[in-house]
Formats: sequence, C-alpha cells, structure tokens
Amino acid sequence: MESKKNSSLKKETIQRIISALIVAPFVVFCFVSYQSLVGLVAAIVLISSSEFFFTTIKRINSWLAITYSAIVTTYPILYGVAFRKYPMELLSVIFMVGIIVALSKVRDREIITEVYFAYSVALVYISFLLSFFIPLYDVYGAAIALLTLTLSWTYDSFAYAFGMTMGKHKFGSYYSPNKSWEGFYGGIFGTFVYILIYQFVANSLFKSNMHITPIFAVVIAITTGIMDTFGDIFESSIKRHYNVKHMGNLMPGHGGMLDRIDGLLFMTPILYILFKFFY
Repeated sequence: MESKKNSSLKKETIQRIISALIVAPFVVFCFVSYQSLVGLVAAIVLISSSEFFFTTIKRINSWLAITYSAIVTTYPILYGVAFRKYPMELLSVIFMVGIIVALSKVRDREIITEVYFAYSVALVYISFLLSFFIPLYDVYGAAIALLTLTLSWTYDSFAYAFGMTMGKHKFGSYYSPNKSWEGFYGGIFGTFVYILIYQFVANSLFKSNMHITPIFAVVIAITTGIMDTFGDIFESSIKRHYNVKHMGNLMPGHGGMLDRIDGLLFMTPILYILFKFFY
C-alpha cells in the first residue's frame, strides 16, 4: 500500500514538473508588454471562472455558466483598457449586470441565492483579485509583476517539497488536512532565498532597478506564505462543499487553472499593498 502511494506521488510530481515546463514560458512571455499582460489576465480569468461556474452552477443552468464566464472576464479587459481610475465603479456595474441576468433567467426560488453566491464569489475572488496584476505592472513594471507571479510558484514548489519529505506536523485544517508546518516554513524560506536571487539576476542581467532589502524580503516571503496558504484552503473549502477533487483537469498534476492560481489570488492584492506603502 505504501509503495503504491509513493508511486502515485512520484507520478503526480512528474506531471506537475512537465505541466509547469510547458505553461511557464508562455506565461512569462506575456509579461513583455502591458497589453499582453492584460490579455493574459483576461484569459486566465476566463478559464478559471469557466471551471468555477461549471463546477458550481452548471447543474442549474449551463447557459448561465457560460454567460457568467464571459461577464466576469469583461472586468480585467475594461479595467486594463479604459477604466484604470475607476475599478470600484466598474466592479459595481458588472456585479449588477450579473444579478440582473440571474433575476431574468432563474425561475427557482430555492436556487437563486446559490447563483448569487457563485457569481459574486467568482467576480470578486477570481476576476477582481487577479486584476491587481494590472496596476502592479502599470505602477511598478514588469520585474515586480513577474516577481509576484513567480513568488507563488516558488512558495508552492518549496512547500510541496518540504511537506512531502519532512511534513509531520499538520495544520489541522478541516478543509486542507495534508498541509504541514514543515511545508509552510520551508516554503517561506525558499521564497526568501528566491527573492534575493531574483533581484540579483534582474538587476545584473536585465538592468532593473529593484531594491528590496533583506528585511522587506522576509516580510514579502512571510506574507506570500500566509496568503498563498489561505488562498489554497479557501478554494479547498469550496471544492469540499461541491465534493470535487479539482476544479478542472487542464494541467495534469495540478488540476485546473483555478487550482493552480488559488494562492496567487489571495497574495497578489496584499503584495500590491505592501509595495505601495513600503517600496
């Protein structure tokens, strides 16, 4: 039994690595310009929200799931193109559009609030939070935006490695029982080291002017660990409610797109705030 479990973990690890090697170069390439970054955010929102809606409300109405995926994707597009100064106004209008669609198409009082919940969560949790990459890129440039993205990858990778090899003391989280303190601290340590290496490479090879002090790097690493972890647990709680293992199967070893960015959704807005006040 133990041998079978180890073989399964090894297979999953290999799938994770292959998926990352295929997807990562394309994603990084999209950071070459502001326009391609907006397009990347919109594409990820479309894929992730589609996975979310087809998990949560497809059983209610497939047409509504497709429509809502399109509606929430308009937020990063409109925000990035024309409404950078009016994010809350734009969010309010798109929220009301979705509610009006629900009131027009759903005729069952027993499920209408479930539709409201799914739409509201997707709009704020996926579309709004991921769209923080747009001002992050616009204000601080590609180097900081790419750092934020790769911090999530780095933390996840180190937390997974430390957790699989050394994880004995579990969080005790009902929604994500496999997480360990060893993975958490290992992820933070690896993230801190990565920040220092990333800054050195960016400044030396790409002539960036980043200046992140070791103390600020510690703050960023700890923040990444906390927010990435809670983002993952939040998505896990939703999956447990709907009794699914993954939101999708787009990326073998990772699940769906939303499974891959769940931590990123929580950490990106907080890191933007940290950079805004302390960088």
